[in-house]
Amino acid sequence: MKMKKWLFAVVLTGLFIPGVARADVSLLVLEAIGIAGEYTGSGHTAVYLSNICADGAVRLRPCLAGEQGVVLSSYPSFGVGVTYEWLAVPIVPFLYGVEDEKDVPLYANGEVRNFLREQYRRNHLSAVIRGAENGSMPEGQWRTMLTAAFNRDIYSFNIHTTLEEDTRFINEFNNLPNNNQFNSFTRNCADFARKLMNRYFPGAAQRDVINDFGITTPKAVARSFTQYISSRPERLMHITRYPQVAGPIWRSYDNRNFTEMAFKSKKYLIPSLIFDPPLVPIFSGIYYLTGRYNVHNTYKEYATPQIARLKLEKHLLKDARSEPATRGRTRRDIEKNMAAERLRLLGDSESWDAYKYTFGPILANAIGQGLFQDSKEVKTFFRDLELQSEPAFDADGGLILTVKYYGGERILGISRHNIVGPGSDRELALKLMLAKISAELDASAKNRGSFEEFAANWVLMRRLQAGEPPFALPIAARNRGRFLAVPPPTSLKRKLEKLVVAITH
Repeated sequence: MKMKKWLFAVVLTGLFIPGVARADVSLLVLEAIGIAGEYTGSGHTAVYLSNICADGAVRLRPCLAGEQGVVLSSYPSFGVGVTYEWLAVPIVPFLYGVEDEKDVPLYANGEVRNFLREQYRRNHLSAVIRGAENGSMPEGQWRTMLTAAFNRDIYSFNIHTTLEEDTRFINEFNNLPNNNQFNSFTRNCADFARKLMNRYFPGAAQRDVINDFGITTPKAVARSFTQYISSRPERLMHITRYPQVAGPIWRSYDNRNFTEMAFKSKKYLIPSLIFDPPLVPIFSGIYYLTGRYNVHNTYKEYATPQIARLKLEKHLLKDARSEPATRGRTRRDIEKNMAAERLRLLGDSESWDAYKYTFGPILANAIGQGLFQDSKEVKTFFRDLELQSEPAFDADGGLILTVKYYGGERILGISRHNIVGPGSDRELALKLMLAKISAELDASAKNRGSFEEFAANWVLMRRLQAGEPPFALPIAARNRGRFLAVPPPTSLKRKLEKLVVAITH
């Protein structure tokens, strides 16, 4: 069975730890979030520079050994009294709010998000973003420059650059004014990213005037940049996807153009069909003729650095002068290797179905033992855990939750580094991994993480089950009721928002 082969490979290589893609410049395309994202489909764009770091948050410099670069992003307002157009933060805090990759959380909620944002602000951004007078976390969109992967899927279009190009960019960019002139129509986040990418590759990133009615959107920048760079395989473009971290935070939505929203989203399609039916074929025709593009499908096409190298090799086959570099290789060989690379990273339906088939009895046994009261509690565990816990750091600086659990208090490590540590409660750790795997297997293929990471989560779950001694809940605890006996009622506003999204998406 394919699943057994994958597990064996993961065990041999150790547990998978999410890693930050190292490139020289990356266009970051962040999916749409919230009610605003549901109605616009736009999302956000930023730029990651892996060889360029920052002194403070507003001046660039070359990275020192061991540094991983910074993300530059623009928002309407970073905070009260903050007049900068852009801020720079390191890539790991930008994605996950932590400063070390070993501390990347397996689970995140709103409380964890706020805790990490405020800790990072106090440690690194207090000179730019001052604390509120009442001691609370200050307002402003500086917060969205941290823990971005808690809120949404992120696609990183990674391109190799030269030292000369990086040096020129630093010198030019540091001499530009950093004054906030944000405008949703002509100077938004996608315009900012477009101009930065064009400093490296003139003309590479463009707006889509027809499909976005003159406004620059993340999807248009990604599409034009893909078209530009795909004809330059020597730049070794590959795309890294950072999936949204598991938890109760609403899942993000696909990036869309405005014409695409007009005929794919029921909230716009139905009124058009009722009041002005000819608009539907007009918008759909414009999109399919001039703007058809899918960020996730493009990710699958360019999913790893190995695929980028294979694409370059395939390109070199066309040039007879490159024969020594491709001796003994055929186009068919290269295509097979690319398919194998995608299978390694993404899996296929047979592999995912094999996990799902095996997991059914495992979850049923956990419920039968009383670890969960029923399948509904599995689905609400992420939310229940948020309501019954407080985030903190352990003695080593690792992220933990202090959990109120059946009248007592327990500690749960929520990174791969500390979830199986001596201070982390094994029962809660196992419940978290079971809920995480259940959510992953129930998700659509597009909303799952990588197959590699899932296989590592599976190994971690099995490790928690089969420790010393093998996990078994005491008989006296098997009829103790729900973890969260009386969940607070969902607000009417929240119910209406969910209903609107379910009906009109």
